[in-house]
Amino acid sequence: MMLFGVILVFGAGCVRRVVQITSDPDGAVVWMNDREVGSTPCEVEILHYGKYDVRVEKPGWEPVMTGRSANAPIWDLPGPDFFAELVPAEIESRNVWHFQLVVESDDADAVLLRAEVARDKVAAELARTGADSTDTTSRELAEEVDAEDGTGTPGAAVEGAPAPVGIADPGLPEATDPGLDPGAEPGEDPSMDPSAGPGRGF
Repeated sequence: MMLFGVILVFGAGCVRRVVQITSDPDGAVVWMNDREVGSTPCEVEILHYGKYDVRVEKPGWEPVMTGRSANAPIWDLPGPDFFAELVPAEIESRNVWHFQLVVESDDADAVLLRAEVARDKVAAELARTGADSTDTTSRELAEEVDAEDGTGTPGAAVEGAPAPVGIADPGLPEATDPGLDPGAEPGEDPSMDPSAGPGRGF
């Protein structure tokens, strides 16, 4: 047990996580997540695996803007990585990214075509991302709405909203015929009212 503790303190190694970046031709400037990391060929140490936004630029060549993933080897996944850290030596995890650059062209049609291809790639990525995410419908949103005082029920109408058409408000009198005088009862003929003025009912 004591030997195990000595290994942990003095003999434990470390894992060096590296991304090796090359391009054809060489000498292209590389940005990872909007941070300049060097010119190809170069090696970049990373702390975390995952997807990175990458930009590669060289004067006279078309810039490359894309995403690349740095993947963990099996021995550096959560669990096995504990034992990898115990090895009394430096272990290296290496990902290699290579970029083939295209000569910059002044041809308007070629530039437009490349722009359309890039646009389609972005649209496809956004569509894939949207399909992977959980859609939130208006019904789901309505079910999360409660009255401010906590007495409401999910999906209930918001206070102050107009009453739905076709449902009478019990606090209002029943609708009367538009031709009746104010206060007249339905079915009452105003022409038979003795208090009516001259000319009424004739």
